[in-house]
Amino acid sequence: MNETLLHVDGMSCPSCIRHIDSALRGLDGVEKVDVKLREGTVLVKHDPSSAPTNALIEALRDAGYESRPRAA
Repeated sequence: MNETLLHVDGMSCPSCIRHIDSALRGLDGVEKVDVKLREGTVLVKHDPSSAPTNALIEALRDAGYESRPRAA
């Protein structure tokens, strides 16, 4: 399992947290999602063979959020 920290643009409310959590947990291989609204980040624990970082970013884009990897 990998942990990937992503910066997410456009998060502004608790509804965003639920939306992002749902989008990422819908991917096979995602074990844990920790959204930090104030910091504008999401930490994802995932299996990189079934849920690579680019799949996480694409799921967020499909949910309406731009994201990019952020150094931990």
